[in-house]
Amino acid sequence: TQNKVIMKRILLSSLIAAVFISSCNKNDLNETKIWDANPANTSLVKYLNSYTALTPSIGAPANGPTIDYYINNKKMNATAMAYSGLYPVVGGGFAAAPGGPVNIKAVLNRPTGGGVASDTIASGSFILGPGVAHSVILVDTLPNPTPFNPILMVVQESVSMPAYGFFKLRLMNLVATNEVYELYNSTTATVVTPGISYKNLSAWIELPTSTPNSVYQIRLAGTNTVMATATALTGGNQRSYTFWARGNPSVTGRTRTLSSYISQ
Repeated sequence: TQNKVIMKRILLSSLIAAVFISSCNKNDLNETKIWDANPANTSLVKYLNSYTALTPSIGAPANGPTIDYYINNKKMNATAMAYSGLYPVVGGGFAAAPGGPVNIKAVLNRPTGGGVASDTIASGSFILGPGVAHSVILVDTLPNPTPFNPILMVVQESVSMPAYGFFKLRLMNLVATNEVYELYNSTTATVVTPGISYKNLSAWIELPTSTPNSVYQIRLAGTNTVMATATALTGGNQRSYTFWARGNPSVTGRTRTLSSYISQ
């Protein structure tokens, strides 16, 4: 009958629509998977050397390890990194690296001759997110054992672009002590971040670019005791800056130091 024909047509149309929707969903999922894996599981990494010990050292007198970073046994930095070294040095720059589960090693740089197994002074397994920025840092254990024992610290960078007319700051405390520091703007007499302990980072603090050219310091949290001073900084529009505190008062030549670099 005519009614049966109409019902068959409705059912057929519904079936076709269901198949079409199902196909679209599958395609969407496939596209998402392809997009997530693009480009080829590549992560973004900035490398730092914040390890304060004077040994191991290939040079004489000993001045701490100058290192290369390896991910999955492939060297990642173009220039060897001594204490306080940072790579890439380009403001806001990150280097491409494999994403996903990886092995990261800090290896002594030997200008001449082949390496030996003991040249690997720190090694660990980590997960680097594809398309995500990270900082890989060689740091001291705390409390400091004898002999010193470096470890790797991996920080996933997460900073949204500041609003127009603003910039962002944060403090990373890598001074190998139990001291807790706050970031202080001595020009405006303002505490910028709360107290941050060793191997920790503050939240991002957003400030207007109308903030004057300022000198920043680290102080013992809750006091007026200045532990280190950075050179002046004028915050650029929609830029993000990490203030890197480092050093170890128990090691010769490793005084507390504060500097900044562009994170974005």
